[in-house]
Amino acid sequence: MRCLLLDLDGVLRHWDPDIIAGAERRAGLPTGALAAAAFEPELLARVVTGAVDDPSWRRCVTERLVREHGPRAAGAVAEWSAPAGAVDREVLQVVREVRRTAEVALLTNATSRLRDDLAALGLLDEVDHVLNSSELGVAKPDPRVFAAAAERVGHPLEACWFVDDTLPNVEAAREVGLRAHHHTTVDALRAFLG
Repeated sequence: MRCLLLDLDGVLRHWDPDIIAGAERRAGLPTGALAAAAFEPELLARVVTGAVDDPSWRRCVTERLVREHGPRAAGAVAEWSAPAGAVDREVLQVVREVRRTAEVALLTNATSRLRDDLAALGLLDEVDHVLNSSELGVAKPDPRVFAAAAERVGHPLEACWFVDDTLPNVEAAREVGLRAHHHTTVDALRAFLG
């Protein structure tokens, strides 16, 4: 392995599930309303492939929620938007170990806000490359994302390994010939990299 392609959310970064639930509760929104608006498949696909930027996406979410549930919904979007998540310190230690002998690239479906989040989390200097789907113009599990990632890091696909917590992304990576691991635990990740 010359480069580890590592997913961010669910692997190196985690989100407190109460962020959305608490924001909904405090704004008087029905359970699931914020997630339904923010992660509506067509809108989500547009933001993670760069067709719209992060502020525009959040504005769309706010407008939809305000239209459906009233002006208090805007506060829920602002509250949900404030945090940057939390770093999984055990996975970060694995990243540091891998970087002794290989490069590490984040390969993540993300919005244009990604670099700001990584800076807030102190992760920009912890990886060699940041491969953001909204900059690549294609998102996992589209097989084209893996070819684009390999090209960006300057290594052939067969020299890259891939880790993701979303099984369809792992399966798509395997279909294009990547050695890929479905992340569930740090111990299993270490065994895969072993």
